[in-house]
Amino acid sequence: MPNLPKAKKRSWMPKKEKRYGQTDNSSFYQSKQWRAVRKWYIQHNPLCEQCQRDGGKITSGSCVDHIKPISKGGHNLHESNLQTLCNKCHAKKSAQEGVEYRKGIKNYKREGIYKKNNNNDKGGLSES
Repeated sequence: MPNLPKAKKRSWMPKKEKRYGQTDNSSFYQSKQWRAVRKWYIQHNPLCEQCQRDGGKITSGSCVDHIKPISKGGHNLHESNLQTLCNKCHAKKSAQEGVEYRKGIKNYKREGIYKKNNNNDKGGLSES
């Protein structure tokens, strides 16, 4: 079967900006460092943080998610860039992030998780 000729370079066409695609981080996620940080973070934050923000629903968290993706400059092991999510919230966030990533409209910042109240067993933690 014959090959199609390669497209000629068109000097009058503007060059496309290099798009930073999502990279393969599988070697990082298999590393001992990540597994240790993930285990520690889930032990200290066992509940889904998104469910707590959305209405105080208590759901067990099973995924440790980066708030700002590593590919966008987020720190890969620092706890300020991590959050525990249940599978449902993680899938929802990843799908939404993919759309926002392709459109280039995502603004990454951590939202307050804990509100100070008298019934809080976490010692009245407050993040802003």
